[in-house]
Amino acid sequence: MSKLKILDHKDIVLKLDRIAWQIAEEYHKEKEIVVLGIQERGSAIAKLIFDKLSDICSAKISLSHLHLNKDQALESEISIQPAVKLDSKAVVIVDDVLNSGITLAASFKRVIEGRPSKVKVAVLANRDHKAFPIHPDFVGISLATTVMEHISLVSEKGEMAVYLV
Repeated sequence: MSKLKILDHKDIVLKLDRIAWQIAEEYHKEKEIVVLGIQERGSAIAKLIFDKLSDICSAKISLSHLHLNKDQALESEISIQPAVKLDSKAVVIVDDVLNSGITLAASFKRVIEGRPSKVKVAVLANRDHKAFPIHPDFVGISLATTVMEHISLVSEKGEMAVYLV
């Protein structure tokens, strides 16, 4: 199985900085923005976006994480840790790769229960072949792939890279 590097760490940081600026522009009137990373890889991406937003926004920025079973996302219990109130707040759900849309659809359900004022989605990599009509609002890179190809975020020694596998 061959791996093709699509983004190196420097590329990822630049793309996430751009996403943070887009979020800041979209949410410029908000008093508080909640950034929610999905699982470990989405949370790593969310942390980098959170750090940049904290530098460039006057709004209060909160960071939390959505925990669920990605293999059974629609049946899984979904928790937000640390717990944060979403009521009337602007929310950005962050994931590393948007594949089928199932994980994001399940995450939306949990987030909407908290009655936020606005919800947007940010992903580092967007891939076709979605099972659900989920479309990210902020995207680092979009790739047209075959059904057999996958996009993978790998983190080694503090450096991230995105591969087409």
